[in-house]
Amino acid sequence: MARRSRPSTNLLVRLRAWFGLDQEALALYLGASPGLIRSVETGRRALTADLFLALRPLVQHLAPAEAAAALPLAALPPGAPAPDAAELDFRRWVCEQQAAKLGRELAAIEGRARVAARWAQALPALLQAAAETYATPDPANPDRGAWLAGWLTRQARPLPPEAVTRWHLLRARRAALLAEVAALEGGGGLPQA
Repeated sequence: MARRSRPSTNLLVRLRAWFGLDQEALALYLGASPGLIRSVETGRRALTADLFLALRPLVQHLAPAEAAAALPLAALPPGAPAPDAAELDFRRWVCEQQAAKLGRELAAIEGRARVAARWAQALPALLQAAAETYATPDPANPDRGAWLAGWLTRQARPLPPEAVTRWHLLRARRAALLAEVAALEGGGGLPQA
C-alpha cells in the first residue's frame, strides 16, 4: 500500500510547492546557490537571516494557513515583564491618527479620480455642444471653440500615474497602520488630547 505524503514543515518546500518553483528557480529568486537551497531543505544547513528576509515577500502571498505555519512567532522568555500599557496605548493612538490622515489623503485622490471620470463621461456631449455653439467662429474671439475643446479634454484626463501610484502606496501604509492598531487593541485608554 502506498504511503500518504504529509505536508512538509520546511518553509522552502512549502514556498516552492505553492509557487510551482523548482530549487533552481527559488535559488535564482533568492540570489543563492541551488546547493544551499537543497541543504536548507534537507536540514543540513539552517535558514540564514538574509534568506529569511528575502523570502518574506513570498511568504506574504501564501494562503493564510500556510503563511501562519511558515513564519515563526516571536516569543518572549517566561518571566518577561509586562509591557508598558501607556506606551502601547500611545502607539495605538499615533497609528490611528496617522491612518486617519492617510485616509483623508486617499479620499482626496479618490475624489479627483471620480471628478475626472465624470468629466470623461460627459466629454463627448460637451464637445458636441461646443462644436455646435462655435460652428461659426465669433469674430471677437475666433479661437474660443478650439480653446474650449482643449479645456474640456484636459478636465477629463484620468489621474496621472504618479497619483495612482501614490494611492496604492497610501492604501498599503494605511492598511499596515490599521493592522498595528488591531494588534495593539486592549492596551487601555487613549491619551487625552
